[in-house]
Amino acid sequence: MSARATDSGVRRSQAQRRALTIERLTNAVVHCLVTLGYSGTTTAAIAQQAGLSQGAIFRHFDSRQALLVATMEVIADRFIARYRDTVARIRASGADDISVAVLALRDVTRSHDQVAWFEVQQAARTDDALRAGFRPVFLRNQKENMDLARQLFPDTLATLPFFEDLVHMLIQVFHGQTLDAHIDDSGQRDQRVLDTLLVLGRAGLPAIGNLSDLGENADNHQHPHEKAKQDP
Repeated sequence: MSARATDSGVRRSQAQRRALTIERLTNAVVHCLVTLGYSGTTTAAIAQQAGLSQGAIFRHFDSRQALLVATMEVIADRFIARYRDTVARIRASGADDISVAVLALRDVTRSHDQVAWFEVQQAARTDDALRAGFRPVFLRNQKENMDLARQLFPDTLATLPFFEDLVHMLIQVFHGQTLDAHIDDSGQRDQRVLDTLLVLGRAGLPAIGNLSDLGENADNHQHPHEKAKQDP
């Protein structure tokens, strides 16, 4: 099949045109999810935003749900790429390792991609088919987040037995702030929380290693206060 000429005179192959169309569609999905919400992200709205026909959607995806899941896969990749780019930018400013890792993580959770992700995640709560399609992407993203965090956080933290719990705690704090901001955007409060996390991280590095027994208890699904209740 012959390639099609563009305005610049460059001829694109069928595969390149397909990739560009899918990119336009996934970008349109993100825009619609952020501006219209999940229920407003119809195939008609997506097609209009992408400047394509609804038929173009179904030439590449079996259903709206398949397009949504594909968009989440794109977002998951962009999360990691954005985190790496932000780490490089903050590190270049001379910030310490704790600040680099934490600030970059917060930056990712404040993106439009994150808002779009939340829209699908919330919808998946009551949509079994969407949840089945979204769950593998969600779990992959969690694993990639953790793998990257182990590379970027200082070894004094990354080697702790409860390191994953610490990373999940940070992610959940920043996710909560992003969700709350749509109703009550308190930048000063969020900054105080961030400052507190950074202070605890920097000051706690020497002492936090003494909490290794907490990690051991966590592995046994038993926290210290629960163990104390059982001791005579």
